[in-house]
Amino acid sequence: MHDRLLSPGLSPVNLDHVVVGPGGAFFIDAKNWRGAITAWEGGLYQHTGSCESRHTESRHREVAKVHGMAAFMAAEAGMPVTPVICLAGQNESGFAEPQLIRGVWVVAVSRVAAWLRTQPVTLEREQVERAAVTLLTSFPSTTTDVHLLAAMGAASRAAHPRRRGRRRARAATAARSAPDARPTPVLRPRRRRRVLGRALQLLLALAFLGSGFALMKALPGLLLDGVAAATSATAPAATPRVSGTPSAPSPEGSSSSSPRQAPSTSAKASAEPAAQPVSRCFGLTAEQVGDIVGQRVHPVAERFGCSWGTRLDDPKTVVLTLQTQADYRATDFQFVSSARQQRVVYGAAYDNDDDPVTALWVATGQPIVGKEKVVAARTNTHVVVSTKDLRTTDERARWMARAIAMAVNATP
Repeated sequence: MHDRLLSPGLSPVNLDHVVVGPGGAFFIDAKNWRGAITAWEGGLYQHTGSCESRHTESRHREVAKVHGMAAFMAAEAGMPVTPVICLAGQNESGFAEPQLIRGVWVVAVSRVAAWLRTQPVTLEREQVERAAVTLLTSFPSTTTDVHLLAAMGAASRAAHPRRRGRRRARAATAARSAPDARPTPVLRPRRRRRVLGRALQLLLALAFLGSGFALMKALPGLLLDGVAAATSATAPAATPRVSGTPSAPSPEGSSSSSPRQAPSTSAKASAEPAAQPVSRCFGLTAEQVGDIVGQRVHPVAERFGCSWGTRLDDPKTVVLTLQTQADYRATDFQFVSSARQQRVVYGAAYDNDDDPVTALWVATGQPIVGKEKVVAARTNTHVVVSTKDLRTTDERARWMARAIAMAVNATP
């Protein structure tokens, strides 16, 4: 499908090419850039001019734009969409093999057809046909009748109240600027800020009162738990336990705690295996992690999830962390984005020492696409790779995180 509309009836932004087949759905954005295009340390660069006056320019913004358009398509169509930049310039044949740069595949136009045919199969024939119909109707051609596009835009505004609210504001502004329009009362900026400030103060006061009542209600229980903790600290030391293995239950009658403490202790013991499941690493060994990160690593004890570092049980040397969980909250935006856009979500951040890290999130059931196979996540998976400690680039760290996620979620 060629020259499609991204938001029919709402925006003139167009999609150069949309491809659907056994390998899934692909958004292909053609770039006829001058000069030579190269990939270096996870980035895309354009080089123009002669050797004496060569000019190099980063194309990170274009890569991010194509990635965002594919994410929007995935959310609208309800299926994973792979973003692709197709180099169609005079020097396109000089670009290396297809490369994944910041979540976007960069492929020369002379190789794009063969590259599409070699993608791992993710859809059956009937699924391909249904996906094609969905993409055709969700992203119509730019030559579609204007009245039909207007109807599609109206339907989209009704389904997205926020967009409708912004358009109402613009319509009101246009109406006020008309010569025959009646004056409309407008809330002045100072008064608007004052009203918002009072509302914020009221919300903070209500939150403070609510937390105060909750603290007063829970204070007796906290004091009793503190007494219980002090009592258990004076008891004989328990046998050391390996991280990730649930502790053995104590025999009945061996505890001399009060009747109030007994239910609390048993409840914590029964909840502890759920927080620290034995299979939380799904059999992932230090040797497998070492092969992926390219150096020898050792397990580091953690209360939640699994970590590996360059020295045994030394948290300061952790280079990779893995967390799996059965569910996630609505505030976990990365998992929400992964589930809605049906893809892996990457992000760059900093750890407690302000060192750069690369993170991956993938929600249960979403595809993790490798070069030769596709793995569906069987649990919510979060992987963090220390870019600085491993002395690697963000793009290489993304590959490591994806390899860990595929190894953890692969069917045993």
